[in-house]
Amino acid sequence: MIRSLARKILEKAGFQVLVAESGQEGVRLFSENKDDVGLVLLDMRMEGLSGIETLRLIRQLSPEVPCIISTGQVTELDDLPEDIQTSVRFLHKPYRAASLTEAATEMTALKPR
Repeated sequence: MIRSLARKILEKAGFQVLVAESGQEGVRLFSENKDDVGLVLLDMRMEGLSGIETLRLIRQLSPEVPCIISTGQVTELDDLPEDIQTSVRFLHKPYRAASLTEAATEMTALKPR
């Protein structure tokens, strides 16, 4: 339900959105579309691969792709492994539509398209 709502919020803000049900599917979708993806949004806790594991695999394909990590935990950038700290922003749950849109707009400005 949260994934569907985030998709609707981002599409309403003008973003084109690909949605994955799991970290594994997200890595596969990213691999197939990496030249067109300007931002990754993932949850810290997911079925199968964690958010950190998923981001690590995505960063092997595109080391600088910006990422928003949605989390219900209080997390600092220093809590992430050093190899994936670049171009990461945390979005703490529960978040408002405006917060998601603002974060996505800010993070996509980091990567030239």
